[in-house]
Amino acid sequence: MPKVSVIVPVYNIEQYLRECIDSILAQTLTDLEVICVDDGSTDRSPGILDDYASRDPRVHVIHRENHGYGQSVNVGMDRAVGEYIGIVESDDRILPDMYEKLYNAAREYDLDFVKSDCIFWWDTLKYFYTHHRNYLDAYYDRVLDGSSRRIFYNFFMNIWTGIYKKEFLTHNQIRCNETPGASYQDNGFWMQTMSLGERAMWLSEAFYLYRQDNPASSIKSKSKAMAMKEEYDFVEEILERKQMRNELDICHYFRMLRHKGTFMRISDELKREYCGEIIRDFEKYRELTIQNEAAHSWLKQLYEEPELFCNEFIERKEKALRQLQEAEHIIIYGAGNCGQKALRIITYQGVTDKVRYFAISDKKADGHIGIIPVCCIDDLTEYRHNAVVVIGAAEDSEFYKQMRQKLEELNFTHTLNFYELAHYFYYLQ
Repeated sequence: MPKVSVIVPVYNIEQYLRECIDSILAQTLTDLEVICVDDGSTDRSPGILDDYASRDPRVHVIHRENHGYGQSVNVGMDRAVGEYIGIVESDDRILPDMYEKLYNAAREYDLDFVKSDCIFWWDTLKYFYTHHRNYLDAYYDRVLDGSSRRIFYNFFMNIWTGIYKKEFLTHNQIRCNETPGASYQDNGFWMQTMSLGERAMWLSEAFYLYRQDNPASSIKSKSKAMAMKEEYDFVEEILERKQMRNELDICHYFRMLRHKGTFMRISDELKREYCGEIIRDFEKYRELTIQNEAAHSWLKQLYEEPELFCNEFIERKEKALRQLQEAEHIIIYGAGNCGQKALRIITYQGVTDKVRYFAISDKKADGHIGIIPVCCIDDLTEYRHNAVVVIGAAEDSEFYKQMRQKLEELNFTHTLNFYELAHYFYYLQ
């Protein structure tokens, strides 16, 4: 029995596949098996997988007709014989000590699952961002049991930064939804593990590199408006059958939170129709959303005047997008949290090649964020008439006021506030 079975769902990913598999085979924990489920790929992915299997006995390849991500993961779990199960997306990669550290923690504390932080990764920009939630620091690196379950849901939603005891998955019949062609089928798996796990841990280290610049990634899909709804229908049916009332309420709460992300992600022509789904759910679950003031306010505004809400949202989004698309250059003023979030939003809009600098007020500014140089705003006045400056600071902050005043003194004529991007464009936070 290997210590860890690593499942890699594969579909037409030849560009990134070798980097992914190499990172798994380079693990310091060598006692593992790698189960690659080729879901009917039509590119060179099947041959790449067979090549690895011919050279390393730990690699097992399952070729099959295309049935979708969820069924690929389930097929891999059925084949797995490891004590624990991990999942790696085929366009991502992992650091060498990931499974050794996860497995040691899982065995030492007899965990149903153990997870870790995540590194958002833009290979084209050589930019890495470690996703860590500081407000949860008191809960990292310690065993959390079912009495702390509500804390589970506050960590970053994903299924691939950890490992799961196979016995735990089997006993609780935890499976992925198998709706053909659907996206976001990791949401259902995540919700089940959060709802049913009794001993869990989140390590404060980050091992998993989550690629953000794959143009075919599902996070860039502007269709499939009902995919997230179907995921939560799937999980709610399971929780109802198990009569897990508390967990069902949490599931309803996250269903509502996901509505905002879906609304922002889908194409504008689908937004008005999708409002009907939000309104129906808000009528049923509005009381559950009150605990999140920002989400409740957003949902309530949409619920009360959906047509006006959609018109204003689309108008403001299109205005901001035009500014980015028509700009000859883009400068992000502010290299901190908001500035780097602005970069991440811009990358999703396909105008990254226009970003020239991160600008700051310090006259000794030097260095790079990824491949993008950091420069003092005073030294960029040649761009004052042909660049859009994205102000990377909260609008109610003193920093924002100072930055706005500085841009006026330097006669920069085209600006865009960070929150004009954050409020209208989908991105992973």
